[in-house]
Amino acid sequence: MDASLYGYLMIGLMGAVVYFTRVAGSELMSLFEMTPRLEAVLKSMASSVLVAIVISECAKGSFRTIVSVAVAMIVMFLLKRSLIAISAGVICAVLFSNFQ
Repeated sequence: MDASLYGYLMIGLMGAVVYFTRVAGSELMSLFEMTPRLEAVLKSMASSVLVAIVISECAKGSFRTIVSVAVAMIVMFLLKRSLIAISAGVICAVLFSNFQ
């Protein structure tokens, strides 16, 4: 199979999966009563996934990754703004890549 055709096929498949989970997720959630506890779990789920990804990368021991995460943590501690903290960490990683 041609590589570009395979790429387009994978992009289409990922789009279909995302669409299905969006539709099925909202339909599935309509079956449950929204309690404060369930709402708290749903609100923290995205952060939990992000933390799991970051921690798994830090476990590999890359100096650039550890410094970038430390910068993001310091910015988060000081400003309490997650988007700015994530941006600071990404900028730090990019600067490390460009100046190495």
